[in-house]
Amino acid sequence: MKMKKGLLMTALITGTLMSSAAAFAEELQEYTLDPMVITAQRMESKDLKTPAAVEVVTKEKIENSGAGSAYDVLQNALGIMSSAQGPNGAAMGSMTSKIIIRGVDKGTLVMVDGVPMNQDGKYNLEDIPSDMIEKIEIVRGGGSVLYGSEATGGVVNIITKNTLRNSVKVSAGNYGRERYAVSVGADRFNATASLENRGKISNMTTTIKNTAMGKTSYRHYDYVNGESKGILWNYNINDNIKFTHNYVENNNVMDVIDNKYLKSPYQRKEYDDHNNTFALAIDDKHGFTSNISYGTQERNYDQTTWKSNGAISSAIKYSWRKGHNTNINVQKVFDVNAKDKFLVGASFKREDLDVYNSASKKMGNTPAKPERTGTYNRDIYSLYASYDWQMTDNDKLIVNLRETFVRNAKGDNTDLSTGITTKTVQMNQSKFTPEIQYIRDLTDNSSFYAKAGKSYRLPELTKIFGGSVILPSVDLKPEHGVHYEMGYKLNEANRSWRLAIFNYDIKDAIESISGSAQAGNLIYSNTDVKNTGVELSLNVKHNDNLDSFWGVTYSNPKQKSFKTDNSAGGEWIKYNNQFQFNMGVNYHADKFASALSANYIGMRTDGTSAVHDRMKPALYTDLHFSYAPEKNQKAFLHINNLLDRKDYTTSKGPDETTYGYYTTGINFMVGYEYSF
Repeated sequence: MKMKKGLLMTALITGTLMSSAAAFAEELQEYTLDPMVITAQRMESKDLKTPAAVEVVTKEKIENSGAGSAYDVLQNALGIMSSAQGPNGAAMGSMTSKIIIRGVDKGTLVMVDGVPMNQDGKYNLEDIPSDMIEKIEIVRGGGSVLYGSEATGGVVNIITKNTLRNSVKVSAGNYGRERYAVSVGADRFNATASLENRGKISNMTTTIKNTAMGKTSYRHYDYVNGESKGILWNYNINDNIKFTHNYVENNNVMDVIDNKYLKSPYQRKEYDDHNNTFALAIDDKHGFTSNISYGTQERNYDQTTWKSNGAISSAIKYSWRKGHNTNINVQKVFDVNAKDKFLVGASFKREDLDVYNSASKKMGNTPAKPERTGTYNRDIYSLYASYDWQMTDNDKLIVNLRETFVRNAKGDNTDLSTGITTKTVQMNQSKFTPEIQYIRDLTDNSSFYAKAGKSYRLPELTKIFGGSVILPSVDLKPEHGVHYEMGYKLNEANRSWRLAIFNYDIKDAIESISGSAQAGNLIYSNTDVKNTGVELSLNVKHNDNLDSFWGVTYSNPKQKSFKTDNSAGGEWIKYNNQFQFNMGVNYHADKFASALSANYIGMRTDGTSAVHDRMKPALYTDLHFSYAPEKNQKAFLHINNLLDRKDYTTSKGPDETTYGYYTTGINFMVGYEYSF
């Protein structure tokens, strides 16, 4: 990984002045090839000493890439497939962007400064401005033992800056995009406020066939406009205590265009999101850490439908939901002796969710969904421990344990037409998950590791009790499975190699069994998924001005389909992507800097049928230029989708009744930043 710019320049100057190539290589390795990481083991360690596949995206790499948000950064990471309906990762109500690690469709835990963002399986990565990010740590592979049920695929930890420079940034581009950001850093206080506007994007989905009353028409979505505004700030109360607050509002409008409706769109969909998170983190620098957070996600979806003559047919609040999450985590690291460490911790999570769903009409033999309200909640308690045993000078064994207890999993649904309330309680959701890890130092610059453990993921409250387009499935069971991995890490004078081979087998994976989002009657059930794959990456520091990243991954994710009677146990079918190749080249010299990245995703399948390779490959590209005529000024140009491709941005493939969302065509942003 690239090292921080200031530290790199210091190392270069020192090495030049002292004419010591050995000293320079040592500094290069310390900061570039072997960064410190904290996420994988919940305690600080060097990447080379960590028995996991870890990627660290530094603030320099983020700045050079021109990424506007955490979603933009993660879109080009190895072993990750990003999925989004809206442009640039924008959320459409509950249709938020998601990060799929190693083919685990719903197993990514996203954190900010160690505090979980996930609420009912949703997180808004586009809400985290890149200007406020110090670094992002990505841990690929099951992490449920140390982090809980959301981390069956991996963990993304976004670490915010403690020191921020004062700056003003403005940019504009095609498709009506405008972005304004103001950053302020004063002693212990740091804040970034941003506003982004987006204009019309035509034909942002595939066209589907609609047959009603013996007539056939064709429909697609147009993105009409959108706005996102928010503020992310933190205050370091002292050297040990940090308070963070993030508030974001997102508004997006889409039209359903039907060729029969000439005077107006067939339907308008308006999405309003309000996300609010408060977090307090404590680190006494002596092994004790804790965090307390409270967050809300409010998502509103209004729908207006027109008749073919232009008159309004209906204007309704289609769905609304507001989730509240309270998280408390406390842990302590003890030095057992000069080499061994013991970590023990406890966590508590309270999930509350209020929902409203409009009625839906009967479609064929499918029962109509009634207008209803719901109140759901669940308490999750966890105890976890990790023992880090240095068996010999070169061999280390780590044992991780976690016990999860679920209490008060309750859901109340009220049918507003009858006034009848149905109360449901779900039981048997507790689980014990162990993991064992081994790492051997082969040389001072290389290591081998192997690990095996169990994974565990609780079903979302809306998957159990119903919400929006989802019908209740109160018998839904938690996912559980086992994951294996082994890897090799090598640091050389100017290169770092990382190789990982992995396998996982998840029982009772939570997948949709029948229905559709359009009909509002999705039902989820349990099946099995598995995957085996290999990852290889290479970071190269070519010279003082040029570095590059290369990565390739191949895997074979499969899920067991449902039988015609909707029971589990069908045939194994491929889903998600099997092959990925990504690369990035960064160049900087004096006042000029540029970055090129490309992410090719091939052998894509959607897991809804036995037809393989039904989705065409995707190639996501970004090119960024910046020029700094003065130390406190910078002009930049960012170009996305260089080849003007129409690639699918969702993990589910389109057919005659399902939309496929396209990437925005070639788009650019030109901007200016002034620091003071």
